[in-house]
Amino acid sequence: MKKVLSVIFPAVVALILLAQIDDNLSVHATDLIDRLEDRDESESYLYLLGFFAKESEDPRLVGKKLLTEYQKSISDDSYEFIQYPDAEKLPLPTGEAFCSSWEDDCLAYLFSPEVNTESISTTHKTLVYRSRKFLEFNEYTTLSEPTLRETYPPYQYLAAAERIKVLEAISAYRAGDARSAIDSLSEQFSTLRKAMELQDNLIGKLVILMKLSEIIDVTSVILSNENLEGEIIPGLSQSEKGFSMIAAREFGMSYHTFKNLDKNPEFFEMGGNFPGWITRMVYKPNMTVNAIAPVYYQLENLARMAPDDFAKHIEEEQSSPPSTSKLRNYIGDVLISISPEYDQYVAKFYDMDAKIELFNQVHYFKKNLENMDNPYYGSEIPQETDGSLCFTGPLEDKRSLRCLRVKI
Repeated sequence: MKKVLSVIFPAVVALILLAQIDDNLSVHATDLIDRLEDRDESESYLYLLGFFAKESEDPRLVGKKLLTEYQKSISDDSYEFIQYPDAEKLPLPTGEAFCSSWEDDCLAYLFSPEVNTESISTTHKTLVYRSRKFLEFNEYTTLSEPTLRETYPPYQYLAAAERIKVLEAISAYRAGDARSAIDSLSEQFSTLRKAMELQDNLIGKLVILMKLSEIIDVTSVILSNENLEGEIIPGLSQSEKGFSMIAAREFGMSYHTFKNLDKNPEFFEMGGNFPGWITRMVYKPNMTVNAIAPVYYQLENLARMAPDDFAKHIEEEQSSPPSTSKLRNYIGDVLISISPEYDQYVAKFYDMDAKIELFNQVHYFKKNLENMDNPYYGSEIPQETDGSLCFTGPLEDKRSLRCLRVKI
């Protein structure tokens, strides 16, 4: 028996030790992580992070305090994050005038005399001023580490400020100055495009994209009502649609999450004290990270395609979800099976290009519906629905990004 044990025991120990070995990080994973390492000071990020500071405070100083609080909470799990008091924040505009532009009857309400734009502008003048100030920056870098506890800038305040600018343009139009309204919307559109190009955060990029969609629709309605010719709008550039840093930040969140699970005593139960060496036998963080890295490279590549190639990719794609060794990394394989799909987010930017094409064909080239071209599929007569013209596309369009409003 002793001889048997003398053979079995070392073999079991050797197997346990072998089961602790993880892979090295892949080239793809290392490249994505390296993109997050060089985060210099960003005045625009700090300004946006503290955007809601009370009128007497500098948003940049408030943003810097909030970033410091976040960094403390990341380095020390027991640290209690000191939030900015809700009672001291600038009031966030609410009400029907701040409806979602893609919802039924929203644009019709914005054009109605029920909206008291003068009162809204006066009440929220600081908000609008801060929006203009933020959009003057020519740089933007998210300084926070991407984690599940990340504190995001209050994009809803920026979106509300941009709605007020749209309301002011509509007010000028209703007062009889259509040209002034169109010029104002055009300038707002150009400024927001630059801000979207600078965004390295998926949420921020999408928030600005939806404001651009809204501005195009409002401009289109005014041009249609006044029978005016619009200026041609260039399609989104590669840098405006670019997902390089967004892919890195989205990957970074998964990376930090998976790394923090390594040998975590609470891996299987909150408050638990499970031995780390047992956890490592069924979960390898680097193997898990390596398996998902190609997903984020694919995200980058999707954003670089031509619209028709993107449509073909979506319609023909039969790729398998990411996977890793079920023997060496069983838990990791389970975790990555629920990885998010990013096709839908990239599609929104292609849909926006379709909206721009619709605008140009309707208001600049003055094409008949029968002669229009869908950037996804070529020649196509757009569908007419509730005052909008809509192109078809490879994915569902819940926010009307492939639709152009021409009347209300």
